Amino acid sequence: MSATGELVSFVRRLDPAGLSDQVLHQASRCVLDVVGVAIAGTRTPMTQISARFASEQFGAGKATVIGSRRPLSVAGAAWVNGNAASALDLDDGHRLAMGHPGAVVIPAALGIAEVTGVRGREFLAAIVAGYEVAVRASVARVPWYKDRMYSSGIWGIFGAAAAAGKLLGFDEASLQSAIGNAASHGPFPPGGLQANYSMVKEVIGWAGMTGCAAALLAQQGFIGPEDVMDYSGRWNPAQLVEGLGDPDRYAILDTYFKPYAVCRWAHSSVDAVLELAGRHGLGPEEIEKILVETFYEVTRLVNYAPRNAIAAQFSIPFALAVALRHGRIEPEDVSEENLLRPEILDLARKVEVFVDPEINSQFPAKTIARVAMQTTRGRFQTTVEYPRGNPENPLSDEELAAKFRSLTAKIVGDRASEKLQAAILGLPRARDVTSLTQLLAF
Repeated sequence: MSATGELVSFVRRLDPAGLSDQVLHQASRCVLDVVGVAIAGTRTPMTQISARFASEQFGAGKATVIGSRRPLSVAGAAWVNGNAASALDLDDGHRLAMGHPGAVVIPAALGIAEVTGVRGREFLAAIVAGYEVAVRASVARVPWYKDRMYSSGIWGIFGAAAAAGKLLGFDEASLQSAIGNAASHGPFPPGGLQANYSMVKEVIGWAGMTGCAAALLAQQGFIGPEDVMDYSGRWNPAQLVEGLGDPDRYAILDTYFKPYAVCRWAHSSVDAVLELAGRHGLGPEEIEKILVETFYEVTRLVNYAPRNAIAAQFSIPFALAVALRHGRIEPEDVSEENLLRPEILDLARKVEVFVDPEINSQFPAKTIARVAMQTTRGRFQTTVEYPRGNPENPLSDEELAAKFRSLTAKIVGDRASEKLQAAILGLPRARDVTSLTQLLAF
């Protein structure tokens, strides 16, 4: 059997009834995180533009658009909800995949689950399958493809198509067509971080929408190319399926969750400066220089004058300055207003980033940062191997719930936030997903 065929067979065989409590709980945590971030993301210009576009260009339907009382087609809802989930750069990720599966897979799966009326456990199983396919599609990319293409959407689309196909009850031929359609119609954007100030955001929204469309086309009999992940020269077929099906190694179990509203590559450095400031009682006015030794990719984030909030999410000098000024990095801290504050910009200019060869050799498995702060009281240094939220340094259920409340309560209110959390954590026992989607229409 081809590697593409083995992936398809895995998705079809994955039995919702056979998933462990640990896997179901982790899938529920992923939904909680993505939904909370998406609710907060509805207030961003990026999402508001996307919603206007969708209302004009996509037909009305039965799929809920988060923050709206006007449901759209599944593809239209996936577009808006995916953009909302990625707008604040707070969505989950996978270290080895070097990107964000949840914001692609979950909006796609949610729309299909809502219109098909599947049980909550089936919805979660589709998410587990979607994460597995998406992460493998990233990890198994051949070197030229992996090195030039960082965007989560280019591999997340396979997870969206797989999750949608599973929820639609596809046979192997239809699911293989969905994967082939996704490969043929998916985004193939320029490399790097796509001019970090743009609203493209790793083409996450487009990939979720196109993954849905790939599956819906297959449902109508639109035949995609077979075994596309074997013969296209973009993937190592053996790596695609290595260990496939081992329930202790499901990709979703290695998901990380972000405590800071900036690029994940900056998180180890943020943890380090906050640790040093807290341990030694350092104030921003005492800091003379911040030296960051880390992996090469962080050099892409050395932007001392971000032009808007999106660019600020990808600026490590800005991130460290905000963290030291506020002791946190919430969405409101990465704001247009803060871009103009001299005390933040002055502190940001004290940041210098260097590549350490030994640290660099451990990326992407580890995102290490060694940070030294030269201050008026001397030099202080620490190393962070695993940033907060990594599986090795996880956010507890309580911390993830606190993140959810902080993002949602100010928009929907405390009571509605509590109901949403209960609905999400109750998905393993839910008859369908309407207990959740009804609360998302506001």
